[in-house]
Amino acid sequence: MPVTEVAEGSTDTFLPTLADPDRLAALDHTGLLAGDGDPALDRVARLASTLVDAPRAFVTLVTPERQHLAGMVRRDDPENTSRETPLSASLCQFAVATEEPLVIADSHRDPLVRDMEPVRNGAVGAYAGVPLRTSDGDVLGTLCVVDRSPRTWDDDHLALLDDLTALAAHEVEQRLGSVQGRRLRELAQQVAREVPPLADALHSLAEIADAQEEPRLHRYASLSRSRMETVLSLARRLGQASSGASARQRPRVAVDLRAVAERCVRSARAVTGTDAIRLDVGPEPLLVTCDPSGLERSITHVVVTALHHSGGGAPVELALGRSRPVGAHAGGRHATVATLTVTARDSRVPTGELARIVSRFHEATCDETPSGQPEVPATIRIAGGAVVAESGSVHGRASTEGPLVLRTQWPLTSGGAVSAR
Repeated sequence: MPVTEVAEGSTDTFLPTLADPDRLAALDHTGLLAGDGDPALDRVARLASTLVDAPRAFVTLVTPERQHLAGMVRRDDPENTSRETPLSASLCQFAVATEEPLVIADSHRDPLVRDMEPVRNGAVGAYAGVPLRTSDGDVLGTLCVVDRSPRTWDDDHLALLDDLTALAAHEVEQRLGSVQGRRLRELAQQVAREVPPLADALHSLAEIADAQEEPRLHRYASLSRSRMETVLSLARRLGQASSGASARQRPRVAVDLRAVAERCVRSARAVTGTDAIRLDVGPEPLLVTCDPSGLERSITHVVVTALHHSGGGAPVELALGRSRPVGAHAGGRHATVATLTVTARDSRVPTGELARIVSRFHEATCDETPSGQPEVPATIRIAGGAVVAESGSVHGRASTEGPLVLRTQWPLTSGGAVSAR
């Protein structure tokens, strides 16, 4: 199969999952993208800096264009009051895209970030960031600490950072709640404006019906139905807006697995500045039914994690194609399935991280698992000196000597519209 080359000058300068529309809407509703910062989040950043003994700490909000510093402290550079950085300087984007903490003791030795500008110019020697997650499940940014020099982040400091992230998330939720309340009030006012005309139409219809049967009755009935639909539509929106933290059900549509993988690889290469990601694909589309955002998140997660835990001696390789079904799809009605195999020969991924990767891919591949439901736990076992994690048709293997190998399958979808994602 031919190896896909990433074009020079690609416009894919951000990881695809950063552009999730629900996440972007939540970011906008925080009101924190204007660049003024937030005093409460500044206090959280100062606490993080003091308790973790780091010269810099930030509460970040990450968009596809830039990183906003809603809370910050720069003890080693107090004159710098900038509240934004370009996305190309954001290590936080990886924690947002994978929805996992990112802990780097020596950024100059980490294949994921060592080629990024803030690392090369000495601004970031060590980094630790925890995803800032809303009750809706959207990861908007991080609480992170930064040191110019390499250092080891001990477990107590990371636990404190996790607790402080919960405080920061609470502050952001307060802002989102305020916006949600305003939206509810606006919808309620719209409903109130629509009710009197509906009442008038129904009253007129009743009068005509009481008097005698004539053609005008049908016209008033049609008008009543039309206005009723408006009210019912507003009522449905009101119910959705008031649902608050209820889990969203993301639609599953037909997507081209090949196109999604190509986009994720292009973006990861552009963002990290590395050429240590290879993609081997065939010429034909591979249509599968899934949540496109979940698929992008799963592929980005495994690529970022494999790079982060790599010794830098071998590339992360992704291969896509068709094969005979195994595991959960074996013995079913599918003669062939779409298969993704990820191999990182020099990557030593921890057991817990391997299990999360496998669980997320299972959610992205399993037609029976509704999107938005909790991740399906992977089973863990030891085989031949390696850790094996399995869930459905997803099989992951890792060891202290490497390599990381992940294999997952999707039933192929025939016909139907294909999502542009």
